[in-house]
This record gives sequence, C-alpha cells and structure tokens, in this order.
Amino acid sequence: MNRTISLSRMSLVMAAILSLASVPAVAADDAGVPGGFLRFGASARSLALGNAVTGAADDAATSYWNPAGLSQLRTMEITAMGATMYNDTRYSFIALGLPTESWGTFALNGTFTNSGEFERSTWDADLDETFSEKESIFALGYANGGSRFTYGVNLKAVSQNIGGAAGSSTGLDVGLMYRPHRLLSVGGAIQNLIAPKITLVDEEEELVRSARAGLALRFFGNRMRMTTDVVETKYMDTSFRGGLELAPLRSLVLRGGYDSEREHMSAGAGFQLENWQFDYAYVSTDLGAQNVFSATLRFGVPFGVKMNTDRALFSPSGSDRNVTFEIQTAVRGNIESWHLEISDKQGRTVRILTGNGVPPEGVTWAGEDENGRLVDNGQYDVRITVVDDLGQAWDYLTNVEIMGFADRTRVPIRVEVSGNSAHGDDANTEVQGGSK
Repeated sequence: MNRTISLSRMSLVMAAILSLASVPAVAADDAGVPGGFLRFGASARSLALGNAVTGAADDAATSYWNPAGLSQLRTMEITAMGATMYNDTRYSFIALGLPTESWGTFALNGTFTNSGEFERSTWDADLDETFSEKESIFALGYANGGSRFTYGVNLKAVSQNIGGAAGSSTGLDVGLMYRPHRLLSVGGAIQNLIAPKITLVDEEEELVRSARAGLALRFFGNRMRMTTDVVETKYMDTSFRGGLELAPLRSLVLRGGYDSEREHMSAGAGFQLENWQFDYAYVSTDLGAQNVFSATLRFGVPFGVKMNTDRALFSPSGSDRNVTFEIQTAVRGNIESWHLEISDKQGRTVRILTGNGVPPEGVTWAGEDENGRLVDNGQYDVRITVVDDLGQAWDYLTNVEIMGFADRTRVPIRVEVSGNSAHGDDANTEVQGGSK
C-alpha cells in the first residue's frame, strides 16, 4: 500500500514537470525592460542551472531568486561572484547569510553592474565624449519557518547612475518554500512585489514585477537533482528554465541548464574542499560566451554533521586505551536518529553504535568489536550518519589507527602481582595486558 502511494506521488511529480515543460517558452530578451540589468544571476551555480533555483534555493546566493531559501542555511556562509559581460560590462554579486537558533535567518547581499566608455551623441552629431553607467542593489533578507514550510523577504535599495543622472528607490521581494518530502521541494517568489521607482531626469521608471514558480527533485541520496522554473515577467512572455545537477563524487558536482528567456545554454561544475566551495559556469549567448566564477565559504558545520577525534593513533593494550569521537551537528530540522559505524580497510564492520535524537557530543571507543574482543592493528574508517525529520541522511567520514602489541591475546586479562616493598610492606600491583 505504501509503495502504491509512493508511486502515485512520483507520478504526480513527473506530471507536474511535464506540464511545466509544455508551457510555451517564447524567447523574450529583457533588453530595454526596466531592471533587466540586475536579473543576470547571483552565483556560478545558479547560472549553470539556468537560474532554475526557485524550488531548490538552499544557499545565500540562490536566495536572490527566492528569499525563503535563506531558511535552508545550516551555518553562516559568504558567497562572491564576478563576471565580465558584453561591452566590457562588469557584473558582481556578494552575499552573507547568518542563521540563528531562534530568530530565523538574516542576510545581506549586493549586486553591482558597471559599464564604461559609452560614446555620447545627439540625434545628428557625436559629442566626442564618453559616459559610464552604474547600477546596484543592496538587500537585507530574512527567512523563517520549519523544516517543511518557510517564508522569506528581501528589502532592497536600488540605485542607478547613467552619465551623471542618478536616482534611487526601495522595493520588496517575497518568497515561499514547501518541502513535503526529502525528495521534493517547491517554491514560489515575486520579485519587486513593491516595485522600486527611479527618476533619473524627469521621467519615472518602475522596475518590472516578476513571478516565479519552481520545483526540485532529488534522487540517489541527493546525488542527482532536477530543477524547473516558470517565470512570468511584466511586458514579456512566459519563460521556462531547467537545470540538472549531478554529483559523481562527494567533492565534485556537474551541472547543466537552459534559460528560454535569454536563450542561454549553460554548463558548469562545482568543487568542494572542506568548508570551501568553488563554482564555474559557462553561459552561451547570442552575444558570445561568458565565463563566470564564484566562491563560497561556509563556517562551522557546513554539511549537517562533522566528527573529529581526540587522537589519530591509539593503543587499546597500551596507556592510551581509547579514542573519543567528538560529534557536531547542524541540520535544518530536528534529528531523528544517529548511527556510528566502524569498519576495517576491507570494509568489514567491526562495531556499530546507534541512538535516537541528537547524538552525544562525544563517543568513546576502546578498540573492541561487537563481542568485546580487541580488534587487529591497522587503520579503521569511522562514519557518523544523522537522519533529520524529513528522512534526509547527513554523514561524515574520518579514520583512526590502532597500534598495539603484535602478539597480544584477543581478550584482555588482568594479573595481580603481590610482593614486598622496599620498606617491607605488602603491595599489590595491577597490570592489564595480554600474554605472549
């Protein structure tokens, strides 16, 4: 029965994807549409996915498209991106996300474009001088909610300067996310719900409102992700975006995407090194290819769980008889259970420790197997796995090495030696070890 229900749900999800794909996706370049200069993107990751991240927003950068995604942050992070576009236009983005335990998640981000050396002219003559154009957005974001439903807002200040004529205004974005299952999340957002209105000389210009709806599907333990977005922007036709993200290795992610609004084909990759993530995107446009790079630094426990050891080498039959695994967790919801597994280099499990709820801060192992016998010398892999209230598993792998006596017995024995001290008194000495 449960399997039938799961298949029915998956069928509905696939039907939703097909319906999104069937939406007429007429290419509609936003050149000339107010605010188009600030809708390029927010990270190399989102660009490589065709900016189809409304339903998958889970980092400080993708909250640019859906501020509700800020609530998905598990730790403080900083993202920075830079790109050189056509006509030597420089585009950059930076974001700081700060989750708190009980007050939701806050963020600061900035988007900047800078174009220079445009020739100034009138209808009938060149003026033999140049001017530059600069635009920027400074935004304060906030998101809150549980592990399944979240909401968020961006309060932003927009400024524009063209050839010395400057103006600024404020606006508001809103977003929602719902994750009914660990494999599925859906999102919706309205950019410029309260639209900024900028006056440069005499005429007021209002940045256009844009509505987005999207979903993300996750497969194979979150190693494959499919994303789709439908976008409706004022003065433009409805457009479609799609993206695919694959993780063949834990530290490597491959991406591809399509944005029908600008007819962008994109591809890219991401590399993770401890708390650092480096991303690259190649975007193909009618005006030429663009290479975009971004970097993200996450603090604390960036991937749900982390484990350290108080020593890398210990001897169960020596003076340092045990090792302590120090466990830290940071998941979006509540932790339902934890599982610690120790295995040898041949992959054979020698010890398993489990529990419900949050794991203890420290777990001690004295080098024994499930039957209480000391294991052989060598290196052992130790993997901690925690499962959140959505059924999502987060894990971390470390290792420890055992070095003991070469000919020790498998079962420790205790020998009491009685004798006289130098002062003639009786003394008892306990010695723990193995016979030769």
